[in-house]
Amino acid sequence: MGFLNWWQSEKHNEEPTSDSQQLDLLRKGNLSNRRRETGATVFRAFTDAIQANGGDRDAIRESIIVETQELFDCDVQELYKQTGGTLNDRSTLPAIVQRSYLANEALSAFELERMEGTIGGESQEENNDKIAGQVKDSSKRTRRWFPW
Repeated sequence: MGFLNWWQSEKHNEEPTSDSQQLDLLRKGNLSNRRRETGATVFRAFTDAIQANGGDRDAIRESIIVETQELFDCDVQELYKQTGGTLNDRSTLPAIVQRSYLANEALSAFELERMEGTIGGESQEENNDKIAGQVKDSSKRTRRWFPW
């Protein structure tokens, strides 16, 4: 069963995210010297790892396309449309989708960082394809943990 089928049957169970609950947790601990990791900072680490391996904007775009296909069994536009999100604004996607992207991009970034300097290709296109292939492989491994 792909993500969209799973989402249609499970979206009524979605828990709303409460920023005030998260802030209360931060205030109670003395964590003021730590930077909070968010979907945005994880995405930045993911794109930085792609660029560190010689990938360009096309590599980032291709990686997101293959990541979405592997994680959710659909393309990017269909994911946003079927879940009611606004294209190119991940904050409008359901929390389960955001968490899935976050988990995969964190793992993919670690894998790409580990491989830095070893991915090269004969051309920019070949290099981009190799990077997207690594993201696809990582996404396949991550996908096994999801309930759909």
